[in-house]
Amino acid sequence: MKRKTGIMGIFAFSLILTVMAANSVIIYADEEPFYFSAEISSEEDNNEESAQPASIPAATGVTEEMCKSGYWLDKNKGALLDPKEPLISGAEIEELNKEMLSSEGTYLNDIENLPESYDPEKLRDSLENTKAPDKKAIYVDKVEIKDKDKDQYYAAIGRAIHDTAYSGQTKDNQYAVAVKRTTILNIPVKSYIGYSATDGDNENVNSALNINEPFIIRQKAEVDGDLFYWGYSDNCTGWVLAEDLAVCASKEEWTDAWKTDPERKDFIVVTQNAITLEPSYYTEYLSEVKLTFATILKLVPDDEIPSSVGERGTWNNYVVYLPTRNSEGKYEKKCALISQHYEVSTGYLEMTEEEILRVAFNNLGDRYGWGGMLDSMDCSLYTRNIYKCFGLSLPRNTTWQRSVEGRAFDLAGMSDEEKLAAMKRMPAGTLFYFPGHAMMYVGTDNEMAYVISDTGSLSDSEGELNVRSMYSIILNPLTVRRRAGTTWLENMEKAILPISKENYGFVLKNIETGAEPEPKTPSENGVRKVSAVSGQTYGSSSDTLPLDTFLGSTKGLFISFANVEGSGVESLKATCIKGSKITVKEEIESIVCDKKVAKVKKDRKSGSYSIKLKSSGTVTFNLAGGKQYSVAFTVDKPKPQKDKVRELIGSSGGKSVSLNAAQLFGTTIDSGKLTLLRDKAGNARIEDNVLYLTSPEKSDFRVCYSYLNKKYKMTVKS
Repeated sequence: MKRKTGIMGIFAFSLILTVMAANSVIIYADEEPFYFSAEISSEEDNNEESAQPASIPAATGVTEEMCKSGYWLDKNKGALLDPKEPLISGAEIEELNKEMLSSEGTYLNDIENLPESYDPEKLRDSLENTKAPDKKAIYVDKVEIKDKDKDQYYAAIGRAIHDTAYSGQTKDNQYAVAVKRTTILNIPVKSYIGYSATDGDNENVNSALNINEPFIIRQKAEVDGDLFYWGYSDNCTGWVLAEDLAVCASKEEWTDAWKTDPERKDFIVVTQNAITLEPSYYTEYLSEVKLTFATILKLVPDDEIPSSVGERGTWNNYVVYLPTRNSEGKYEKKCALISQHYEVSTGYLEMTEEEILRVAFNNLGDRYGWGGMLDSMDCSLYTRNIYKCFGLSLPRNTTWQRSVEGRAFDLAGMSDEEKLAAMKRMPAGTLFYFPGHAMMYVGTDNEMAYVISDTGSLSDSEGELNVRSMYSIILNPLTVRRRAGTTWLENMEKAILPISKENYGFVLKNIETGAEPEPKTPSENGVRKVSAVSGQTYGSSSDTLPLDTFLGSTKGLFISFANVEGSGVESLKATCIKGSKITVKEEIESIVCDKKVAKVKKDRKSGSYSIKLKSSGTVTFNLAGGKQYSVAFTVDKPKPQKDKVRELIGSSGGKSVSLNAAQLFGTTIDSGKLTLLRDKAGNARIEDNVLYLTSPEKSDFRVCYSYLNKKYKMTVKS
């Protein structure tokens, strides 16, 4: 018979309340005293003027209009990126997720591919040896435990783990999902553990799970009558209350509950701070369920939507599957309704600067919660949840997030002026770090960078150094100060840019060139071309006006006339794919063209002009300074040339054949890439973007031509 271990029963404690004089109570937070007056207002204080609504307090340098995301859309012009265009594609986000998962120092867990069985006794022995924090004392539910008593407290938890854990030499994983917003704990107790009687951080909290987030169970423990499971989330390990998890019948049921396809729109993402489902007398499992920021739920397919859920009809509601836990602790999915007016995204949001800012500002003013305690977020969980709305899975804490290589920019060792110059050229959404804190760049105003973050404590930019407990998501300039009196800007060490490799390369080049944001290189025909991110221009080598892309997409192409003047080239031409959107970098007065050639659009906010090409023809650009340029556009629509390829193979007489992109896909764009996807006959190869067939009469291959975000495929059998 196993021994039942009680933890708090070991100790007897008493709490002391200190009542202050003069009708005030003093509360210590971050070792700084704050007084909250309890005095009754006089009649003079209750006049009409004092009854007017007060302004909302904010950091020095922060105005009311700054607290709206739209204010910052034109504060990032130094980045030279369109705030409404994607910073990274969905496919590239998937690649970045894989890159971070395999990177050293990010400590992300590949939960889908964890070994399906393990040694439970070896794991038990490891977990029961959890040591007490290296502090003189800890406070359990505000009660001090010192010295040997502290060690005995942790030893008793270790004994409880040993006595109630899974045993045996091998056991299979259990697959679970969270049925409520819950925390992942360092030790299996419900108690609040702090390092002082007023510690605002529950030091037992490691991270948090939103409803429907996956968890792999590998151990259990019963402590003081509460059952806990130990296991893996995608970003950390730890203990979770068993009642907050539902165990799935199989791995397949588990992945079906939470796994999403980024290309599909069959799930919703909560993009506001929280949603509380409507109360109900009849469906208790749905009543007032709280869906916190970045919660993801699958949508019920159209042909499976019921006429009602509980006592409510489904009109004007998102109908989703909500995970529930039955009396045996097993997973059951139930239909639930989310009112249409709530801010949710069907599928992941498109990662633009505009959307990143909007989502981040949806949480402005919300409370801070260490590790995710109190259904809240700390600084790194806040940044992680912002990017989760776009399908990007950042590491859990600030140190691990800073380990994301390939998108990093080192700010350490730079002067404040150098840091600000670099920041000004970064897009909104860039993450900034100094030891212990993560924040998100929103823009530069009055020559100072501003950030939004979930913040513990700081001192304002002006006045005496008065470090105050904020414990909120706040907006502030980097002139605010830390406890040592230094500014956040002085302490800044690193920037992480979760954007495409092409955009990242462009930003770096933009920073390096400083006052020359558009590096220029001469071309063979005398026109000085603006280099594309990867060092090439997109289109045809015969073009005299290059296309440049910041987004790796036909929807994000740019042209510039900056170097045409004096080049000696009078006839400007450019080649692109039908449907391409091209934005002009210079200030434009008007664009003139036949409607059959292109559709002209002016962005009301930015004032920039763009064209969407329909067919080959001439487009005339009238610049604001009075200059006029006409460009002859060749519009391609690549498609497989199977008949032509078979004809060339048939006329080869058995000799080797070489085929370029024009012959294979009928395009004059020579900056695309040919890739051999399959070669069953074993006689095909690609060199220098040309397909070679050594024995064409036996050909059986599949080839792909890719140009920016477009892919064209063809299979040929002879």
